[in-house]
Amino acid sequence: MTLGLVVLAATSLAVAGLIVADAWSGEKARYAIAGNLAGTALLAIAAFAPTGRLRVRARRILLPGALLAAVLFAATSYVAGLAKAPVQIAVATTLLVAAVGLARRANRRDEPLLRWIAVAVVLGAFAKVDYALIPPIGAQAVHLGDVLRIMGWVALSVGVVGELRTRMRVRAETAVALERRRLARELHDGVAQELAFIRRRAGRLSESADGLEILGAADRALEDSRRAIEALVPPAHERLDVALERLGARLATECGVEVQVNVREAADVSDEVRAELVRIISEATRNAAHHGGARHVRVDLTAAPLAVRIIDDGSGFRDGANSGLGVAGYGLIAMRERAELVGGQFSLESVRGAGTLVQVVLP
Repeated sequence: MTLGLVVLAATSLAVAGLIVADAWSGEKARYAIAGNLAGTALLAIAAFAPTGRLRVRARRILLPGALLAAVLFAATSYVAGLAKAPVQIAVATTLLVAAVGLARRANRRDEPLLRWIAVAVVLGAFAKVDYALIPPIGAQAVHLGDVLRIMGWVALSVGVVGELRTRMRVRAETAVALERRRLARELHDGVAQELAFIRRRAGRLSESADGLEILGAADRALEDSRRAIEALVPPAHERLDVALERLGARLATECGVEVQVNVREAADVSDEVRAELVRIISEATRNAAHHGGARHVRVDLTAAPLAVRIIDDGSGFRDGANSGLGVAGYGLIAMRERAELVGGQFSLESVRGAGTLVQVVLP
């Protein structure tokens, strides 16, 4: 039994009692008033009931209690023959108690629909008080209680419409997410696997210039496919040090080099910063392995300020600091642009025969 079902049943019973009580008179009205009291009592109990499925013990207590309250209210109103005014005051009090419970639950769970239901219940309670204190005179007169009841129905309608719109949006977002996952799965199982096969076969031709070019193109295409998959299905938030450890193991297998990751200070960064740093490290490691002939790559991570250093033992290139950006092609330029995209500073130092140092510092 869930809270929503209890509230729906209780509200339906209370509304039915109101409608029938207005239509009936005399002896029959007592039964309608009893139903009205029972419905509002159930609404108040439901407002304070535990959410979700109730445990066995709670269910054993709640259900008999609700039924007992309904029977007592019904029996009292029928046997004593209560007048409308005292019954309306009792209903108003019960509705106000239910409104308090609904408002507290809405604030805890951040549910707009419950807030609107609480507003509607409060308006209904004030309408009951107005009917009790100033009984309407004449069937054609418009009473303040009538206006309050209409306002309550409007508030309830606004809440229901908002809930329906929210559910429709959630369904649409879920459908989009499922489609993105399907596309990512097809891309991973199809294009990415074929590119990985081409990359492995091209590795046998790495001694020739054409083989190196094919190998580089395969690596870039494979990396692009991974980025497309990540864009379709963004990974859950992951600490930077954990992501770098996982990246190091993957690059060691793909590039055939030893990748050592040293995390001196753990740093928590946004998903965007983590993604760009991962791509910079991937590009630097592949450049070191394919163009510099490196056998060992070390990745150092420090915090305050956040800095990533990629050091390899490859052949390096032109002497001098930051002088090789035009030599290794677009990959080095892309690394600089990625660093600047997240507000970082990119630097590169390389000495022929002494390896290369790539560094990214973020504020």
